[in-house]
Order: sequence, then C-alpha cells, then structure tokens
Amino acid sequence: MKKRVLLEDIAREVGVTKGLVSRALAGKYNVSDEMRDRITQKAVEMGYDFSKLKSKKPDATKCSLIISKRILLKEDYWQPIIRSVSSTLDRYNILLEYQIYDEEDLNKMFVDKLRRLKTNAFIIMHENPLIIANGFKDIKKPVVVIDPKYFHNDEFLQMKFSNYESIYLATRCLIENGHKRIAFYGCDEHAISFRERHEGFLAAVSVYRNQDVKGYDILFDNTYLQYGDHELLKSVINDKEKKISAIVCANDIIALNVYKAARELGINIPEELSVIGFDDIKEGEYANPPLTTFKVPRHEIGVEVGRYLINCFQNQQLLYNQVIIRCDFIERESVKKLKKGDPHDQNC
Repeated sequence: MKKRVLLEDIAREVGVTKGLVSRALAGKYNVSDEMRDRITQKAVEMGYDFSKLKSKKPDATKCSLIISKRILLKEDYWQPIIRSVSSTLDRYNILLEYQIYDEEDLNKMFVDKLRRLKTNAFIIMHENPLIIANGFKDIKKPVVVIDPKYFHNDEFLQMKFSNYESIYLATRCLIENGHKRIAFYGCDEHAISFRERHEGFLAAVSVYRNQDVKGYDILFDNTYLQYGDHELLKSVINDKEKKISAIVCANDIIALNVYKAARELGINIPEELSVIGFDDIKEGEYANPPLTTFKVPRHEIGVEVGRYLINCFQNQQLLYNQVIIRCDFIERESVKKLKKGDPHDQNC
C-alpha cells in the first residue's frame, strides 16, 4: 500500500515549515508566488492528496481550480496564469483551492466529489474532459474554462486567446511581404485553439486567392503529444512543385520541430523558409534564429478570470459566455520579407 504523503513530508523535501506548506497549498496569502509554485510542484510530484486540505475558514468564499497533474507540472506555461488568478481573488479574500486529477485515472467518483465540494465556483484549466463537462451540466455555479481544449458545454464561460485573429493577421502579413506559397502545420483535433488558428490561416489565404496565393495544410495526428509528423513535414518542405516559402505553426513547439526538419534538409531559416509560431515559450526566444511568434497574455487572462468571478459573487449579471484576450505579435528573425527576384517569388 502506497504511503500517504503528509504536509511534513513536503516541507522536508522543500526545506520549509509545515505551516508554510499548508498556507501555500490552501491558496492563502503571505506566501510568495515563487515559493507557492515550488511547493505545489513538489506536492504533485510526491503524489499528495489535495482533497485532504482543510480550510480554516469553512464559510469563506472559495473557488476550486480543476487541473490535471500533467498541466500543473508545465511550470513555465500555466503557473503564471494560476498566480494571476490567485492574486486577483486574494485581494477580495477569496480562496483558490486545487483539485488535481490524473488524466489516466479520471472517473465518475472524482466528478461526484467535485459536485459535493463546498465551493462557490469552478475554474477548469485547459483540459476539460467530457466526463467533467457532463457532470457539471446542472451545477448551478459559475464555471470558467481557461483556454478550453474541447467545446462541450455552452453554459461555461470560455476564456480564450485570439487564436483565429492572430493567425489570420500573421498569414496576411506574410502574403503582403511577398510570400505566395504558405503552409499551416498543426492538428485540428488536438484542441479548439489549434483548429481556430488553422481557420484563421485558411481565411487569410482565401482573401488573396485571386493573387496567385496558395495555402497548404500539413496536418498530423497528435494523439501521443509528439507535436508533429517529421517525415510528412520534410516531404512537404522538400516538394519542388509546392515551393513553400513560409510555414505558420499551431504553436512554438511545432515551430521548433520545423527548425529541426529544416536543419536535416539543409534549409536555412529564414533565408529559404520563414517560420511563425504561437505561445512565446522561452525555447523559441533562444532558438537560432529567434522565433517570430505571438505572446500569450497569461497574466491578463488570469486577471480577467478573477474579475469575472468576483462580479458573479457580487450578483452582477454577466451576459456573455466567451472572452477573447488579444495576443501580441512578437517579431523576431525567423521571417524574411521576400523581394523581387527571390527564388520563392512566383512572379519572378
């Protein structure tokens, strides 16, 4: 039988007091963001049962953050959002409590436990499996899904990034800078965000269809989270008939896989192939050349989630079920403006 992980076990591993661990995991104040992240990460790694946490204020206003272990351990990407939500709610003495699940062991018992929680609202982080969506259909409490992976329930508020609009503008920018043969590299089935980015690409190409602009889809199966199909990608890049000069990618990880394929083919970025990503992860900033991308406003989306819930608790009627946060274009060195006479210019 697996030994139960206690607060003092976590405290020993991190090198802090049991009280500090308790405050950090319960979402309470007087804990720095960095220390809260460190303690939470260690608790997840050790297999701590977050349902054992007891609030010292049973009547306090609470929000329950539903998040998978896999998502929570993506420290650079999701933790800034969680910190922003937590700090916004904390200013109104609202507690943020974690409800963590394993994607491989998600069951009806866990959903039933969520329904019985004495909480005032739910925040679902990215992964919103059907079993949770179905279990929450008549929950009668505010439910916010941040960057939803799937669309299941129109009663939930969806906090989303400007996926469609951003990639539409990026594709249009490439076209207006001389690119005539452009590809989108992604997977529509992976997430709503990927599909919306693909739709933005297709819409931009469609606007210029009478100007000898052609768009190509490089779509792969992302069931095992490999974020690409290396051989398919290389075959399209190397296709002498298509003559692709730019690739718009569903995210930065996928874009960096394009870098790898280009290196293997002896193709230089951006001299021979321009690449655009999405998310602005650190690896993209330090790539060679630095990756042009869209900065996901993690702090801003967390603030908006907090504000929405505070308004709900103050009985202010809210008539929308979707909020879209604009992403800023980060222009770096992975995109080349084509000039007359460039071998990729189809009007040469």
